[in-house]
Amino acid sequence: MYYSVHITKSIKWNIADHISALITGARGSGKSFLLLSLIVMLATLPQKQNDLLGTSMIPTQIFAIDLKNSDVARLKMLLPSNRVAHTKSDALKILERFVGFMKQRLEFVQNETPFGSTAKSLGMPAYYLIIDEWSATSAVFNDAVTKEDKIQKFKWFNLMHELMMLNRQALFGVIIATQQATVTNSGLSTAIQEEVGLKVHMGNATSEAYRLTFGNDLKIPNEYLDVGEGMLWLEGHNLDWATPFAAPYIDTDNFWNILQQALVNQSDEKYLKLCTR
Repeated sequence: MYYSVHITKSIKWNIADHISALITGARGSGKSFLLLSLIVMLATLPQKQNDLLGTSMIPTQIFAIDLKNSDVARLKMLLPSNRVAHTKSDALKILERFVGFMKQRLEFVQNETPFGSTAKSLGMPAYYLIIDEWSATSAVFNDAVTKEDKIQKFKWFNLMHELMMLNRQALFGVIIATQQATVTNSGLSTAIQEEVGLKVHMGNATSEAYRLTFGNDLKIPNEYLDVGEGMLWLEGHNLDWATPFAAPYIDTDNFWNILQQALVNQSDEKYLKLCTR
């Protein structure tokens, strides 16, 4: 399928139907490598069978915020300027740019395409904002002491909620990575969690940690999970039980080269109004 991301051979995430994702898990669980694998697959859509790298006919445009300045922040070396942030001020600028691009696309679809068109029906490339680690990002904005801090806090959370409410029709997705999906510890509001169509918890966890990721109603299989393995819920795929899975295999010695290949088709303007159907 045009917008399918093959998490496993049998589990395909159709981003056009369930645009945003939440990835949780403790340090060392494989969360970051899953996140980077998803970036490769998204950036080279449509995918090819049994291959991280796809055909790149509709390359997803990647933006990233990583206030811990870790693996995701290194994408700054591969992406266009003003696409990756590791400071508070830059994070807000990127979110503002991302929401601005989304509004430009929505205006284009509404005013310059046939009635009833959507980004999906027009075959437009997706845009994704990757936020790793959400809890650190949220804490930075919640630590609002000065008037300017409070203005930035209001802008950040207001823009995030606006993005989550309007993003599916425009194919503007968000992938949030965090250790725990709680309002108290990570600042991840219920309103944001409700807009997420894919939820993943990497590694073994307590029943409480699973509950925070998946909610109270989803049953969790009693299985031991190794590094790189997890549980997932995909809207429309599994209703009552979380599904155990293994993340795509990554050759760590060659993965930077794979990222370089995946991110060659990144352009702020070229893909914003591109229609392939």
